[in-house]
Amino acid sequence: MTSTPSSTAPDATFHEWTPAWSPDRTDPALPPITLITDPHDHPAYTTTAITAHHPELGRITVHPTPLATAPAYLAHDLIRALGKHLPPPDIDPPWWTGNADESWRVAAAWTKALNISHYVICRAHRITGRHLEHLMALRELTRIRLTLVVSGPTPAALATILKAAAHHQINTLENARRHLNQGPSLAPASYSWWHSAPFPAPHDEPWYELPPRPRRPTGTPGDITTSSHRTPTRLPSTDSRPPTIALPPHPQPDTHSSHHETVARRIHTRIAHPVHAAAVAIRALTGYSTDQLPQLTIATPQHPRGDLPTDLPDWARLLQDAARIHTGLKAHIRQDLPAHLSGANKPFRLGSWDRNDVAHATEACHLVAARVRRARQRT
Repeated sequence: MTSTPSSTAPDATFHEWTPAWSPDRTDPALPPITLITDPHDHPAYTTTAITAHHPELGRITVHPTPLATAPAYLAHDLIRALGKHLPPPDIDPPWWTGNADESWRVAAAWTKALNISHYVICRAHRITGRHLEHLMALRELTRIRLTLVVSGPTPAALATILKAAAHHQINTLENARRHLNQGPSLAPASYSWWHSAPFPAPHDEPWYELPPRPRRPTGTPGDITTSSHRTPTRLPSTDSRPPTIALPPHPQPDTHSSHHETVARRIHTRIAHPVHAAAVAIRALTGYSTDQLPQLTIATPQHPRGDLPTDLPDWARLLQDAARIHTGLKAHIRQDLPAHLSGANKPFRLGSWDRNDVAHATEACHLVAARVRRARQRT
């Protein structure tokens, strides 16, 4: 569960949310866990669970990676079930993928931002005790409905959890189908990026040229230098490179741009971390560099001259919401202070490694700065 401060005094201590759970901290008001028991491992149960996967309706089916016991693995499985991909094996993995707490914060941020209301976990009898505890912590935080499909004997770790948490059991295929085909509690979400982009990017996929980089964010003294940790953009060779398309200015929320919709789908599919995804979206819409991002501000009543546009399209606003939720889980926002003092008006807290990851994520979406393209043309 989320740690809360003991007071709202200016010196109150705020803690990161961690995927920690204990039986004595279970909220009895949460929807009861549904346990679908399949002791004979009948394939129809798994098929029924998989066909219940409808992200646009807020229902996600997760098939955990077999024999994956590291604490971060189940969080990665949830993130993939949400339609996102971690970098392919030939790319150095971002730092957070090896950190269990951060991986679960990423999963929690997407769950809340995308209005996911129901997780269905297949093969739940194979999940480790630690994974189950992390999943219970996610349930406490996001208040999701949780369905566990147990295709074998109920393990001791799960039996212990069920003693502490309200639950009910389904033991026939007919009732399982009825439960999993229940209508959503929310209206369908019209997110165009549920339609995934290819992953990894095909070799002949066009590259988009980012808008010109603004000189510097409002109020930032001096010039912005390039991060020493960033590696050069890996454009294809000149002979094999498809044409580079200039991205038009970012559209108004009520207008349509096929180019920006393509970029939105690439970001949704290829960038698993919400802050990195939001950062790439802002780069695509404004041209800010990875080194400028940490200086950007959001307009507030105290400081109305923010750097970020206030008329972001819907797909970018959702990414900003996901990034904001993640930042809150990291306790980087002081809830007892105005935005300009608490840090809430600076959405991108990017260290050098994060900026490097954002640069790689930009490339994964086949986005390139004009100056990089010109440099490659000169070689």
